[in-house]
Formats: sequence, C-alpha cells, structure tokens
Amino acid sequence: MDYKIKVKALREIMPIPMAEAIKLLKENNGDIKVCADIFKSKSIEHICKETGCSKEMAVQFYEKEKFDLNRTISFIKEELFDQNYKPINNITLDNLNKTRLWIAIVQEKDFATSLDYNELSSVIQTLAAIPSLQGMALTLKQAKKIKDSIFKGYSDDLSIDEFVRRNVQLDDNPDFQKAYQRISLSTTIVIDEINRHRRNLQTSL
Repeated sequence: MDYKIKVKALREIMPIPMAEAIKLLKENNGDIKVCADIFKSKSIEHICKETGCSKEMAVQFYEKEKFDLNRTISFIKEELFDQNYKPINNITLDNLNKTRLWIAIVQEKDFATSLDYNELSSVIQTLAAIPSLQGMALTLKQAKKIKDSIFKGYSDDLSIDEFVRRNVQLDDNPDFQKAYQRISLSTTIVIDEINRHRRNLQTSL
C-alpha cells in the first residue's frame, strides 16, 4: 500500500499529525474516510473534555474553525464565558480601562515606573475582584509596598546619585524581582482577562 499518497489525501481532509495519520491508516486498512472520522471523533471528545461544552457545540465550532483544535478550544471557552457571564462587584468599564492603561505602562516603560501610576489602587482593586487575577493583585500590592519603602523620603531635588542608589537597591531586592518577573510574564494573561470583562460589560450597556 502506498501510504505516502494516502497520508497526503488524509491530511488534506483533517490536520492530522504525520505519525498519527500513518498509524490510523495502518490500523484501518488505508480507509481514508474511516481514519478521518476516528480522528474527528477523538478531537471532539478532547474538545468537550477541555471546555466542558456539549458534543453539538464542539462539532459546530470544530468545523467552523476548519478542524483547528487549539482555535476551536479557545473560541468555545470565550463563547461559554460570554454565555455565563455575571457582573462582578467593583468591576466597571472605567476600572478596566485604568487597568489597561497600567498594563500599557508596564509594556512601554517598565514595571517599576508602573507602580507610580496614580490609579494603581483602582488597578489592584480590579485585579483582586477577578478570581483568576487575585494572585496578581497580591503581587502588585507587595511590589508597591517594597518600592514605597525604598523610596521613602525621596524627592526630585535630591542628587542623581541618590536616585541611582535607590533604584539599584530596588533591583537588588529579591522579592521585587520575583514580582517584576511574574507581572512581566503575565501581561498577556491580564489583557485577555480584562478584555473578556470589557467585552461583556460593553455588550450589556
């Protein structure tokens, strides 16, 4: 049996990994349709397990996304989030927008500078109100406390050497560095979560 031609034909129908395509063809006497159906059923089962959606919903989105498994799971999770969305106390469009501005400062400048954002308390309150971001709120609060302690008594009329000395002290603080790394690596997660809430609050207006 010429598996090369069969594999190519099967993968034109479904995006099956090469090794799995060959395995399926060998197990099913080269029947392309049977292999495609088996892979599709297996994928649908995985989608349902990952998202908690119904089989019907999994099939609908899987076909709509041209059998792209990751995109299907992502879109279904978003759809279910929207369907089951319930407003959370202290989560307002205004506070969500302030949080997006804070993220922009982190990305465009740096984390230490973002701690001087005049709406930081609203940002911390917003993150703390969203279950998946509560840990981020605690990290941000701790980092703010560390910077305030190091820069206590500092003013712009002090020498540049004093400014550098305090910043070096901040950079050398292990707890601050942990907070910096966690926040910097999680900006995309925060943005996605903030956008989910903004989307639903805007829809409800």
